[in-house]
Amino acid sequence: MAAIVALASAAIAACGHGRTDSVASGEVDTGALRMTAATPAVGPGVQVTRTDGKSVTRATRYELTPDNFSKFLAAADSLSALTARDSLERAHLTANITDAGSTDTDAGLKWLETDSAASAAINGAGISVKDYFVQSIAIAAASHFVADPKAAPPTPTLTRNAEFLQAHKADLDRLDAQRSGKPVVTVTP
Repeated sequence: MAAIVALASAAIAACGHGRTDSVASGEVDTGALRMTAATPAVGPGVQVTRTDGKSVTRATRYELTPDNFSKFLAAADSLSALTARDSLERAHLTANITDAGSTDTDAGLKWLETDSAASAAINGAGISVKDYFVQSIAIAAASHFVADPKAAPPTPTLTRNAEFLQAHKADLDRLDAQRSGKPVVTVTP
């Protein structure tokens, strides 16, 4: 767990280094290109590449609420159903692009946005693809501190998000099962 936190912290820190004034003129942000640590994500369809630094940074400020979390869960359920019934979508959404070597800024986000069936499934749940992508990273980061939210590194929302997720352990288990392609088991009280 500590290694994942260190990797995520390194990825976030790397996003701010190496910037030049040429970024404003349309050149690629070299800080984002140097992001090599694997950034964790939850839910189906999200693959964070080394060029998704903007989304990783945005995730550090993304606050989980009952409304946006329920929309995220609905989108994850829709993507899970889509991959279960469509073998082409399943192959596309499970193809590993996280270390594809792309130099396109936000390659992982763009990859998900350009999949029309996945975008429709996400949007149909009342959430944008961008918010689904960012929330996936924010949930993964906070889930590591569910047992002890006070141990979370000081970011604008990480402790609050970990506290929020304490009441959603079953949802986190479901997201993990969906992401790994395992059957989702629902236990009723």
